[in-house]
Amino acid sequence: MIPKIPRATWFVFLILTVTITLLFSRCESPSDGNDTFGFPFPFYTYLGGKRYSETPIRTYFNSIYLLLNLIIYFGIAYLLTYSIKKNKK
Repeated sequence: MIPKIPRATWFVFLILTVTITLLFSRCESPSDGNDTFGFPFPFYTYLGGKRYSETPIRTYFNSIYLLLNLIIYFGIAYLLTYSIKKNKK
C-alpha cells in the first residue's frame, strides 16, 4: 500500500524543483554558448550559438536524468518535512 504523503512535502518538492533548476541553469546561447538545465544531472541541453559545422539536432533531452533529478528532489523534500515534523513533537 502506498503511504499518504503530506501536502507540505509536495509543496517543498515543487519549490525545490523550481529553485534548483533555475539557480543551476546556464543560459549562454545568446553569447555563442549552450543552454543547460538540470542539477545534479543535466536533463536538457540546447546547442546554441554559431557553429562551424551546423548540427541537425540542436536540443538534447534525457528523460532518465530528469526522473533521477525529481527522485532526488523528492527525497530531499520528504526528509526535510519529516525532520521538521519530528522536531516539533
